[in-house]
Amino acid sequence: MFRSASAAVVALLCCSFGVRAEATTVVFFDPSQIATPVASGVTSDTIQSEGYLFTYTRDKLFTGGIGPDPIGRPVRVAWPDGVEAQAVTAGPNPSKAQITIQRVDGGVFDLTAFTAKLLANTAGAGGSFEIMPSLNGQDPWNDPLTFDATGIAGNTFSYDESPNLLGSTALLKGYDTYVIDLYVDYALTGLTLQDATVPEPSTSALLGAGMLALVAARSRK
Repeated sequence: MFRSASAAVVALLCCSFGVRAEATTVVFFDPSQIATPVASGVTSDTIQSEGYLFTYTRDKLFTGGIGPDPIGRPVRVAWPDGVEAQAVTAGPNPSKAQITIQRVDGGVFDLTAFTAKLLANTAGAGGSFEIMPSLNGQDPWNDPLTFDATGIAGNTFSYDESPNLLGSTALLKGYDTYVIDLYVDYALTGLTLQDATVPEPSTSALLGAGMLALVAARSRK
């Protein structure tokens, strides 16, 4: 009995040391990815896809000076081509164009790369995508990370973890929320998200569990 128990423990340890928990990567936007509406507010909407939530601002109260009824502004980049955020220009609470990304289960993840398209001009004053991550409602820094977005409508900007004076995503790791702001309309047209890798069991913990199992087996002999 002791010999068989010992063999089982050794096998368990070998299997445990051989298993690595791998992170899951999701690359948006693909025609096969379905977006499901989750919520609709006065100046924002939320959709769900591939286990992630996207909440984005919409200028729904904008009338364009035509007629008395709110008509909102048209959407130029619709799923699955991307997610469009509009600056809120009408109503009591004007705001920048903003997209908030979270996991449905509230877990942590990494934002490793993104591509964004300008839907208005920033060439005159200059512009930057501002990204502020948070964990359990706490921001890690006083100021957001900035990524250059100076150009004209239609220009696209791509960033990843590579060192870059215009912006790098290397610090966007291990948070449960990412908020992306720009003072004019823009659309995310590419996005790579990676869920946090589950840590492997420590060597000491595995050896401790193995020794306990061996002692228990010996006492039953």
